[in-house]
Amino acid sequence: MDKELQTYGITGKPAVPQPTASGEPLAGLQRGESENIHLRDYLRVLSGRRWVLVSFFTCVMAAAVVSNFMVKPVYTATATIKIDKGTPNILAFKGAYESAQNDDGYYQTQYKILKSRNIAARVIRKLNLGRNREFAPAGGPSAFKEGDVLSILPFFQEDGGGANQEGISQEGTGQDVVKPFLKRVKVSPVPNSQLVNVSFSSHDPALARDAANAIAGAYIDYNVESTYDAGRQARGWLEQQIKIMKARLEDSEENLNQYAADNQMLYIEDKNRIKQSLVDYTLGYMAESLDQAVAERIDKESSYTELKDAGEDSRAVIDNLLIQQMKSQYATLVAQYNNQLKTFKPSYPQMKNLQSQIRSMAASIREDELGIFKSIKGEYLAALKKENQLRRVFDSQKKEAIGFQRKMVEYQILKREVDTNQTLYLSLLQRLKEISVSATMTSTNIQVLDRARLPKMPSAPQKVRNLVFALFFGLTGGVGAAFFAEYLDNTVKDTSEIERNMKLAPLGAIPHRKKIEMEELSLVSHADNKGPLAEAFRSVGTFILFSSAARPPKTILVTSPREGDGKTTVSCNTSIALTKYLGKGMIIDADLRKSSLHRVFGLENSKGLSTYLSGNMEFAGEGLIRSTHVPALDIITAGPVPPNPSELLGSPRMKELLERLGGMYNFVIIDSAPVLGMADSVCLCSFVDGVITVAMSGRTTRDALRETKKILDYVNAKVLGLVINGVRGNDMRYGYYSYYPAYPRNDGRV
Repeated sequence: MDKELQTYGITGKPAVPQPTASGEPLAGLQRGESENIHLRDYLRVLSGRRWVLVSFFTCVMAAAVVSNFMVKPVYTATATIKIDKGTPNILAFKGAYESAQNDDGYYQTQYKILKSRNIAARVIRKLNLGRNREFAPAGGPSAFKEGDVLSILPFFQEDGGGANQEGISQEGTGQDVVKPFLKRVKVSPVPNSQLVNVSFSSHDPALARDAANAIAGAYIDYNVESTYDAGRQARGWLEQQIKIMKARLEDSEENLNQYAADNQMLYIEDKNRIKQSLVDYTLGYMAESLDQAVAERIDKESSYTELKDAGEDSRAVIDNLLIQQMKSQYATLVAQYNNQLKTFKPSYPQMKNLQSQIRSMAASIREDELGIFKSIKGEYLAALKKENQLRRVFDSQKKEAIGFQRKMVEYQILKREVDTNQTLYLSLLQRLKEISVSATMTSTNIQVLDRARLPKMPSAPQKVRNLVFALFFGLTGGVGAAFFAEYLDNTVKDTSEIERNMKLAPLGAIPHRKKIEMEELSLVSHADNKGPLAEAFRSVGTFILFSSAARPPKTILVTSPREGDGKTTVSCNTSIALTKYLGKGMIIDADLRKSSLHRVFGLENSKGLSTYLSGNMEFAGEGLIRSTHVPALDIITAGPVPPNPSELLGSPRMKELLERLGGMYNFVIIDSAPVLGMADSVCLCSFVDGVITVAMSGRTTRDALRETKKILDYVNAKVLGLVINGVRGNDMRYGYYSYYPAYPRNDGRV
């Protein structure tokens, strides 16, 4: 047989997996790790979905081209303005509207004002846009959006209606066109600066220029008016508040004066012109006088105590000049007396005269010393009396001052109220004068840096940009649509994903060919055994031969998940291929519900398998086994449609038929009904040596194939593997059979 395989160019050694020692079929072989996704896999998806990509790309490019030619040109004019946070610093004080201009959201507020309905209405009235046909509701400005790349109908009409058209104000105020007007306004702040670009778009370049300049002018007017209105409102409010504060100040002063009069609270100014209450002034004066009296008393008391303790040796006596002179005279008289006593006796008249002078001088000294003592004592007693009197007066004044302090609490409350009212009154009066001056100024913090000019080129449509964007979007969107379509496609495509995801051994991939009749396709291995289809079926036959280590399976059931997957084509061509390897073979049409093998081989179907299984024909009867024009291949057709196909196929008579045919033929191929929805093929699984499942590429879903495998595993069917039918060139991952000449492309199903 090896020689016969070599005759057809297949050795079976390098390309076919060798069976395991246990003789397990291909379905049990380990296929290794899943392959990594490569760039060629993405290219394969794009190639297979190229019509999705091309269709999407064509639609996008067509829309871009149509848009470029159908959109009416739009012109954009831009004016640049400068916005300071405060008005020019002409006055030393602020106006009524400047206190809130340091808010962080100041500029955001100004941008909103530029696009406000107030500014829009001013411009509409100024330019009389309420009668402009371009802003008519039928004109479609509500659909306008500058920069729309693929928009076909913005401003498509030339005439949108007259001045009296519905939606336009009769007075020309343009209130009904504010919304479409604002859609054409664009405010673009210049980063890191105080500049703002104000743009306006229109079909009329002159209108675009005039509107942009009018927006800047209206914004400046609004700013000046806002400042003036704020000053006027503030002035009126201040005047009213000043009247209220003046009356409140007068009432508080009246209450303060009345309270001071009722409590006899008099105030005087001292030498430092410090205003002080009379009670406090008197208390201070008495405290100062008492301190002086105490100091004086302490001094006198000290002198008196010293005099009393020291006597004539006290400082007061010693320091007295008169006493010093008298003591000097006394000493002189005593010295004279003592000198003369040496000459004269004491009784001598002159001596007696000296004695009399000495006694008189001593008496005078004692008298003067006593006078000094009395004087110092008198001064001490007078100082003590003065101190006591002042202390009594001071204590009385202190009590009066304490009472006065209690009254001062209420007085200070009234005084603070007077001071507060006076401060507020003067502040309001000063602010009124400042606002009155600032309200007469027309300065503003808004300046027009660059006025809008007449645009010479349209801003939209930007044809080159639109085409480039459409090219990019068409390609990327087409690629995305292709991969999305691939993601939504749940059908099987090639053998690799079957082997990887469903653990089914791939027996072969049958290439797709168009416009080939079923009868011709089913016998293509016989008609053209050199083409890629015949080679594919011979490859399936080779895998079947090597599917078991002991011997090839003799009875093989060919089925599929659903009808139309090509199981009949696979059955016929595989049978033809096996005749080349194994010799004489039999093919049985076991699809009793919808038979087709008799048409493939050009035979009538009046008798067949159903006739034999129902007992109306014997095995040796004429017409059960028929020969075909394919050498070494016989056939049993399905016969008439029976009422109970499943019961007939699962009957002992069917098992007996297969046993008898197994002794007569080298292989038996059974073309059975689909698995899903009917039990015909399931009943035959226990009678055969192996089952081949056929799936249609791009048609059979993974769920259907997974359910089929589950059913076959449930009945312990010996699944040899899967043949995927109708594989297109883009889905054949490794380019199977691409080196063979291709058939002419027609339209038909494999």
